[in-house]
Amino acid sequence: MPFNDAARNVALDGLDESISAGIKYIGVNTLTTAPPSDGTPGTGGTPASTEATGGSPAYARQAVTWGAAASGQKSNSGALTFDVPSGTYGFLTFWNSAGPGTSGYLGWAPLNGTVKGFFSVDTTLSNDAVFSVAHGLSDGDRVILFNVFAETLPTGLTEGAVYYVVSSTTNSFKVSTSSGGSAVDITAVGGGEGYFQKVIPEVFGAQGQITVAASAIVLDATGI
Repeated sequence: MPFNDAARNVALDGLDESISAGIKYIGVNTLTTAPPSDGTPGTGGTPASTEATGGSPAYARQAVTWGAAASGQKSNSGALTFDVPSGTYGFLTFWNSAGPGTSGYLGWAPLNGTVKGFFSVDTTLSNDAVFSVAHGLSDGDRVILFNVFAETLPTGLTEGAVYYVVSSTTNSFKVSTSSGGSAVDITAVGGGEGYFQKVIPEVFGAQGQITVAASAIVLDATGI
């Protein structure tokens, strides 16, 4: 059931910080789980316990303001800066509360996840590649895979796992559980398709700051 942009914009504006149940704060979560485990904060009511904590200056969620939705997308209207202790951070999390705690959790997005798209698999299973025209990924990139339209991912791939890209070409790539490692063996087509999004972790050996530019967080409803 596709919606037009007018409907998508209405839905996205329902997440505005001015709405009582909307996304009022942004948090930062670590990337710690090795594939093929789900490394994301999750989409349930309670996220994984990976949000940043501590440090000096102390970490805190930041209040966010959103621009009006347009063309089925909505983005933050101002930059956000987070003080974080040492660690590897991979996700921004969406909250209705300033925290701490897990109440008011509304979802997540990968850090630096501007490269994204749909993919399909070779139905002959003669190789372990996934296909996406001009996908923009390179070997060594980290990428998260998702199912789409309630379909199942091809067997061998785990939703939410943060894989490494290997054997990339202009229109296809494979994924591995380690950098430069063997490709994951895809053994069945499943739903035959999926969605990918690149993540570029921010790594700190000591106290540091993560800055998210204005318009860098994009809530995208163009796929519905």
